[in-house]
Amino acid sequence: MNEASMEPGKREEPNPFAAALAIGDGVALDPRAAAFLEKQSRLADLQIEDIERENRLRHWSLRFGNVSAVMKLAFEIALAFVMLAIAALIALAIWNGAHDDGLVIEAFNVPSDMAAKGLTGQVIATQVQDRIAFIQSHADTLRAASTFRNNWGDDIKVQIPDTGVSVGEAYRFLANWLGHETHITGEVWHDANGIALTARAGNAPAKVFRAPESDLDALVAKAAEYVYWQTQPYRYTVFLDENGRRAESLAYTKALALYGPREDRAWAYSRWGLKLEILGDLKAALEKQKIATAIDPDLPHPYTDIEEAELGLGHDESALYNNGRAISELQSGGSRQYASGNAATTLLTSSMLRAEMTGEFADAIALAPKVQSAADFNKAHRSGSIMLGWDLARNHDVAGSLKADADAPNEEAAVFRMMESEEYSWDVPPLPQAMRAAALDDWRGVRDDLLAADARATDQPHAKAFLPATAWPWLAYSFARSGDIAAAHATIDKTPPDCYLCVRMRGNIETVQRNWSKATEWFAEAVKQAPSIPFAYADWGEMLLQKGDTDGAIAKFETAHAKGPHFADPLELWGEALMLKNRSDLALAKFEDANKYAPNWGRLHLKWGEALSYSGHKDEAKKQFATASGLDLSATDKAALARVRGIHG
Repeated sequence: MNEASMEPGKREEPNPFAAALAIGDGVALDPRAAAFLEKQSRLADLQIEDIERENRLRHWSLRFGNVSAVMKLAFEIALAFVMLAIAALIALAIWNGAHDDGLVIEAFNVPSDMAAKGLTGQVIATQVQDRIAFIQSHADTLRAASTFRNNWGDDIKVQIPDTGVSVGEAYRFLANWLGHETHITGEVWHDANGIALTARAGNAPAKVFRAPESDLDALVAKAAEYVYWQTQPYRYTVFLDENGRRAESLAYTKALALYGPREDRAWAYSRWGLKLEILGDLKAALEKQKIATAIDPDLPHPYTDIEEAELGLGHDESALYNNGRAISELQSGGSRQYASGNAATTLLTSSMLRAEMTGEFADAIALAPKVQSAADFNKAHRSGSIMLGWDLARNHDVAGSLKADADAPNEEAAVFRMMESEEYSWDVPPLPQAMRAAALDDWRGVRDDLLAADARATDQPHAKAFLPATAWPWLAYSFARSGDIAAAHATIDKTPPDCYLCVRMRGNIETVQRNWSKATEWFAEAVKQAPSIPFAYADWGEMLLQKGDTDGAIAKFETAHAKGPHFADPLELWGEALMLKNRSDLALAKFEDANKYAPNWGRLHLKWGEALSYSGHKDEAKKQFATASGLDLSATDKAALARVRGIHG
């Protein structure tokens, strides 16, 4: 404040704060101000200490609060997990209980004297369990377990009663309430002649079995079989067959087909048909298989069984059609009804047979190793081995056929054993050794092999049923090729008129006699019966080739090739026809194509070499002649090879 602004005569009061501020300027501090400042300083220090203490406490409280919150959160999460786990266990128990399809054998009621000897109700139940497990392990079937109404798989258990409330009792309550468990109960008591045993499955009627007390094991076995039939009827028929009880199996199979649940009827009819086939009644078998397809059109194997029966009757076109149906169903939803691996095996064997029916033996040969590596269902490995020998022989590979039969040196015996088996499902005759003889033009050998097979089939109804349409036609032709025309006609006349192979062989027998017009009539009939199959076209073309009608022969070979593109015979014969027309240059392509499908055919390489020689390819011709010399040749072809090598080098 300026002095000029101070009023005159008025004295200004001292200001302690101003005085305090003047300390640094050397102004003396008023005592009152000093005391005041000291108090203020002390107050400030106390406030600072209090603030610092509160700040430390607040930070500690915040840290503790965070830890507490974390611990609380962790506890709540843990509690949630516990509750979730409990809920999951409850849900799992409910789900398992609802899907529990197992077999529960409850302790039987037994007399006190038996229990005192150790034959308690639980012991009897365990014996029933063991017998049912034995039946289950001897009822191997193509069918998937999921297709059975009562499917307990290997879940067979004896129920041990608990006392009080327990987790086991709670689960059993859920299974009984929500699930589909099958419960077996029963009683044992003394009667006048020994003991009696009653068994029942679920709500099915009980059945009483009686025997002397010493035959308790037999009673248990009968009781187990009874409840198995009540709960697993189709598998029970399989078990009876596997244990050689075929008459019983047939009776139960008929009952199941006629009166059983719908999911079992198609399977039962098909099995009934197979049994009739085993008994030699192919027409009745065919009828049952057709009923099976009507009940369940998506089920594949009745079509394969129809195919087999039709082949046995000589209806090759129908067999080929049903083979296609089987393959189609196997490749679509039908395979879901089969146990794992069985569908794949069935598809392979069906595909192999289809290749054989269309003359595409190379394709069948290529499938054989796949059959061997697949599941050995229906004795597929043994069947595949035998059929491989047959396919190689039909594909003119005699050495390969012999090698394939190494696992079954006496394949004739193996074939007939299989034909009497419930699992057999192949049209085997004529036998592989007969086809090897035919490949070498050894028709006396063919005749002898088939006569032996015919004699062997006398007391085997299944094999005997197949012979008229599969073996007798070849036998008749072998008589004709061996010079016994009368025997040829007598044999072929015994064959059915609606048999494709039979009609073909009638044409071939007429060809041997050079009765061209009659041969033409028979081949036309064969083509009419089976227009989709190449063999009759090839036979017809070969007849025309012998007659001298090369253009007509080529037309038939062309048709045969269209029906069976991988069938080597029409291609090779086509090449021979072109050579007769002096077109060896064109024949080379046909021989080369045929070689893709029958590389070990001696005559093919012989004729290929001849065509190369006529076309001026001498070095290549020598290679083909050398190849032919290392392969199987008929006596006639061996002489021809020696002659052409002498001419062409």
